[in-house]
Order: sequence, then structure tokens, then C-alpha cells
Amino acid sequence: MTFYDDLISRADEATGSLVTLERAEDRAVVTLSDPAKLNVLSAALTLEFKRTLQELVSDRQIRAIVVTGADPGFSAGGD
Repeated sequence: MTFYDDLISRADEATGSLVTLERAEDRAVVTLSDPAKLNVLSAALTLEFKRTLQELVSDRQIRAIVVTGADPGFSAGGD
């Protein structure tokens, strides 16, 4: 197993929600929710974020997606 495979495997096993989703009729707000780590784009958060966006993109009713980060900031960047 490569380092990347191991990283993704551990990210898939991560528990807890690092992304929250609020839906309205035709729009959604996706919030990066790991404020203790300044919403850093860890492997686990990135995989959950990707799954959330794929779900929204496949919903033909959604016309707008807002991406935000839980306080204190949007995201500290990559991990």
C-alpha cells in the first residue's frame, strides 16, 4: 500500500462530521466544520467535502452552492 492509499484509507475511517450541509429549496450552504484546526483541508475533510459536493451536483433542484467555514475562519489551507 502506498502512502497515498494509506492516507485515503485512514480518512475514510475517520469518524465525526467535518462538513455540514444546510439545504433550502434551490440552494445549499456547505460549511467546513473543523474549527479547532482552522478548517484545514485534511484528507478526511476533503473526502467528506467531495462527497457532499457530488451529492449536491447530482440534485437537479440545487441552483446555488455557498461554501463557508466555521469560525474563526474559512480554511487554513492544505494539511
